[in-house]
Amino acid sequence: MDPALLEKLREQSGLRLDKEGRFWHRGEPIEHARTLAVLHQGIHRAPDGRWATRIGKDWAYLDVEDAALFVRRIDGHRAQLASGEWAEVESLASGAEDALYARVRGERARLTRAAQLSLAVALHEDARGYVVDLAGQKHPVTADTGPEPVRLPGALTQGGGRHSDPAGPAEDRSGRRPTLRRRRLRSR
Repeated sequence: MDPALLEKLREQSGLRLDKEGRFWHRGEPIEHARTLAVLHQGIHRAPDGRWATRIGKDWAYLDVEDAALFVRRIDGHRAQLASGEWAEVESLASGAEDALYARVRGERARLTRAAQLSLAVALHEDARGYVVDLAGQKHPVTADTGPEPVRLPGALTQGGGRHSDPAGPAEDRSGRRPTLRRRRLRSR
């Protein structure tokens, strides 16, 4: 297939992921359980740093309203993502509409309502603010920084080292945090 045509098809996929973790295609909700599972399992960073989803060897860009990853449940200090995969919880943050977010694999993941409610018994307030105790490990609940920026390949990770995945976490070397809004790259 012509590379320009393939890129155009990827750009115009019509796939959208809303803030509740629901997939939409050209304004219509996708409701088939297996299709939803495959779409969540295929979520990844495209080579240009934008969110995409893969089905087999084909992939297309996603229009992501809030977070691309979703936590279904938390067991100890591990989170089960909507894809079914498990990941270590690195940190927790509170955002708009009292939504909770976990940092997993360097990415921001929104907790589903069920996952968020399951943490109620582990939530405590101390002199510095709220803390969630996950299997004896205390995680302060910080303020959410908002939707993830586009992460450009080959740039530095938050810890200062290079990320092993060329499409993985990164920041613009200028210090600005680029964001994707309506398929255009803008700097804040």
